[in-house]
Amino acid sequence: MGVSINRELELEQPLEDIRHELVLNIVRTATLVSQKGATLFRQFDLTEAQFNVLFALKYKKSAWTQSDLSKRLVVTRASITSVLDKLESKGLVKRQEVTGNRRIYHVVLTRRGKALIDKVEPVYRGAIHNALMPFSDQQCLDLIKRLEQVRSQADQVE
Repeated sequence: MGVSINRELELEQPLEDIRHELVLNIVRTATLVSQKGATLFRQFDLTEAQFNVLFALKYKKSAWTQSDLSKRLVVTRASITSVLDKLESKGLVKRQEVTGNRRIYHVVLTRRGKALIDKVEPVYRGAIHNALMPFSDQQCLDLIKRLEQVRSQADQVE
């Protein structure tokens, strides 16, 4: 069993609002997972954002522009440009001109980028499977559904 958020955060007075406690648990869990991911990706000279781009490009079915990547990864155009510039300088992705449109480019993995994501992905999957070992597939599906409900409801809050 895990450590309660009250103990983990060394709160002097336990949280009395269960919904506040739940939100703190979600945020703390996301932060911890992100920190662990950053450590894992650093071994491969990648950031989490760079890994996400390589991973997305590996599994895309059609040609994607920089804008497509930005939408799918929920990042700003400026930050996707920065991430792609870094990946391109490492020789992991390249931007290909789109015939008839000089303002956009398709983003593709290079051989080197494909080789790297093929190397990193099993390590990443092993780490998340290990972290989520206590959960059955059905429990994962249930939690996904609950978190989708939270996001949907939070989207409606003004």
